[in-house]
Amino acid sequence: MQISADILLVIATIVGIFSVSSIIGAWTIRRWPGLSVASLAIAVGLFVYVHLAAGGLELLDVPNAFISVAARLLN
Repeated sequence: MQISADILLVIATIVGIFSVSSIIGAWTIRRWPGLSVASLAIAVGLFVYVHLAAGGLELLDVPNAFISVAARLLN
C-alpha cells in the first residue's frame, strides 16, 4: 500500500509547523531543541521525497493537498 503524495505533503507541513514553533519555544527558554530539530529534519525529508516522487512541487500544491485530504476525510 502506497501513501498518496497529498497525504505525505499534509503530514510534512503539520510536522514542520509544529517543529518550528517548538524550536522557537525552546530557544526562548534557552534550551537546546534536539527533538524539534530532528522532527524538522523529518519534515524536510518528507518534502524532498514528495518533490522527487511527484515530479516537482509548486507553491499552490500545499493548500491543494490540504483540500484534497479534507475532501477524502469528509467523503
